[in-house]
Amino acid sequence: MSHSRTWVKRIVDSPFFKEAMEKSTLLFNQNQVGLLTLIKGALQKVQETAATNNLTVVKLLNRYIVLFSELIKSYVQGSYTKLPLVTLVKITAALLYFVMPFDFIPDFLPFVGFADDLAIVVWVGKAIKEELDEFEKHL
Repeated sequence: MSHSRTWVKRIVDSPFFKEAMEKSTLLFNQNQVGLLTLIKGALQKVQETAATNNLTVVKLLNRYIVLFSELIKSYVQGSYTKLPLVTLVKITAALLYFVMPFDFIPDFLPFVGFADDLAIVVWVGKAIKEELDEFEKHL
């Protein structure tokens, strides 16, 4: 197992990501307004992160956050419903993890604070790549 895979596995197995998965399931099943609020918060945070960092990784993070947000918004509005619930829960969990200020690596730490957020977002993005590609065709 590679070092980066081990690191991502530690984040996925952390109580922080497990909490995000639990909250994600509740949000998706019971609170569509909360989902839309989450999307707004994630888009705002990624915009702030992009404004203060001119890194290629921030551009990748931005791409996934925007795509995840569009996908959930389309699902809630009923214009795109081709995804299984488990995929939507993973996407929502990644967004929740991203907006959580205290997680595996707290966001207030300079330079490294969003490394775990990036790892989770990219991990989910790669895990559902085919679904994201299909959704992008829909846009």
